Amino acid sequence: MLFLTAALAFVLPLILAPRLLFYYDITPKVAILMLGAALALAAVCFQLESWIAFARSRWGRWYLGAIALSMVVAGIAAWRSAEPALAWYGSNWRRMGALTEWATLLAAAWIAQYAVSSGQRLRWLIRAISCAGLLASLYGIAQYFGWDPILPRDAYGVGEGIYRIVRPPGTLGHSDYFAAFLVWPVFAASALSVTEQARGWKLLAGFSAVAGAIAIVLSGSRGALLALICGAIVRVMLKRPSVRLVAATSLAVIASFAVFYISPAGERLRARVHWIGEDAAGGARLLLWRDSVSMAARKPLIGYGPEAFSAEFPKFESVALARAYPDFYHESPHNLPLDVLTSEGVFGLLALGVALLAAIAGGVQARNRNRLAVLAFLPGLAATLVAHQFAVLIAPTAFFLYLGAGILAGAGAEEPKVLPVPRLWRAAALVGGVAAAVALTIGAYRLVSQDYLLAKVQRRMDAGDLTGAVQAYRTALSRPDAGVTGDLYFSRRWSKVAMESQAPIAKIYYSQIAAGAATRATHQPEELQNAWYNLAILAAARNDSSGTEYAIRAAVDAAPNWYKPRWTLARLLSAEGRAPEAALEAARAIELNSGKDPEVASTLAKVLRSAGTLP
Repeated sequence: MLFLTAALAFVLPLILAPRLLFYYDITPKVAILMLGAALALAAVCFQLESWIAFARSRWGRWYLGAIALSMVVAGIAAWRSAEPALAWYGSNWRRMGALTEWATLLAAAWIAQYAVSSGQRLRWLIRAISCAGLLASLYGIAQYFGWDPILPRDAYGVGEGIYRIVRPPGTLGHSDYFAAFLVWPVFAASALSVTEQARGWKLLAGFSAVAGAIAIVLSGSRGALLALICGAIVRVMLKRPSVRLVAATSLAVIASFAVFYISPAGERLRARVHWIGEDAAGGARLLLWRDSVSMAARKPLIGYGPEAFSAEFPKFESVALARAYPDFYHESPHNLPLDVLTSEGVFGLLALGVALLAAIAGGVQARNRNRLAVLAFLPGLAATLVAHQFAVLIAPTAFFLYLGAGILAGAGAEEPKVLPVPRLWRAAALVGGVAAAVALTIGAYRLVSQDYLLAKVQRRMDAGDLTGAVQAYRTALSRPDAGVTGDLYFSRRWSKVAMESQAPIAKIYYSQIAAGAATRATHQPEELQNAWYNLAILAAARNDSSGTEYAIRAAVDAAPNWYKPRWTLARLLSAEGRAPEAALEAARAIELNSGKDPEVASTLAKVLRSAGTLP
């Protein structure tokens, strides 16, 4: 069991499956969490003593209550959501629906109570986290310097010349998530380096802490850098080193950073600082947060359901946000409290708050009794809370948040004792745990198998095997989707194949496949406005005027303040001689685009002139 718990913490942030899976960065992580939760449930009857000992501690009891409340609220919010597919299964990019949330909470609570019941278990868990952090950090550092044997480098590079930036995503899919994860191994490894007796582990922990801090800086994440500083302050407050040591360390870090920054190796980092200088407010976040609060106010108690933000937010997006960022797709509030508030309402926020308060109180109370746990996880908890004021949780970062909170909450728990657990309790735990474990295992299998089928289609299309791709695509469509979809992506791919086909029959055949995929995409709540707009483009290519108008108007309904469908609709109405309607849509599109795209203003000016509203 010790190996399995440590292995889960080690594998979860590292696992990737490019080419094997379509959503290769998040699907394997969610599947691992589901299997971890299944293992926890199957083993619960054998660990009742440690669960009872954990619950007997004051803050451990509060933590478990918060976990239970979170699971109940997530279930109710998903059940009541207007977008059940998103609320239960989650979006394709994040997959943090209620099912994943349940698995995350169960796996984190299981490992937390198991680890704090023994000093040796806790030490091996921290060793596993340190090893994972070291490997992830080295990979991220290599990505910054242009070496990546796994992922395409163009996927995380932006800009040209001296202003080209590289934001390493590591193994987490995005630089912000990567950096937010690294705060945990940085401080866990730092604590291990000063408490470990074995020389090999002591050196590895030191390397992990330093590599993690470097990778956070190279990620270009301002929120994570601020989090690293805040975590370091908490660490200093706990350890209370001499002022001289703190000053010397700070000067050494600043000097090292300055040398790197001005060196040729720091070119991409200097480019990132230049980009930050042009966008000091952090992009759309301030307006996005304001609109998210307005959205949450409409459903304050249980929210809109986990992961339903992307489908519901366009109805609440303000004109100011749309004008400032006309082509942005806002998939989340990029703020942990607002994400919970919009997803699960005040009850979800209350559950999160109780878990965090239990963690902080338990950590402070156990700072002398369980020094390793507090040094390893309390600075990491402080850091992750700062980092997630500017980002949302994904499955691995959510797991480490609740794992760290659970270890801190139970840090003062008594050693588990052999208690006379009634046989009926143990039998009920065995039956219920195994049944739930089987359900989670089936869920993990369905998730991975469906994702694998979509990846198979993609691989065959990339290889030019169109016949095989069609067969694989039909197989994928014949299976229940398990929340994994790729209709919008494949619609665009098949449309491109149709355009490049020379034979008329092939062109018609692949066009029909593209149209079918585009239609299916409009039945999915995720990226609904993009799905309808894509369908309008395909209808226009067939000279289907009525179908084009219908799809464009549906895109407008899905995202009222997105300029692009209104721009297209204005041109369509003008071509059909419906000048007054065209003028209204043109004026609205120009307002929403706010001059960001000169082509929009120039083409719509012609529409307005033809309608007689411009000289």
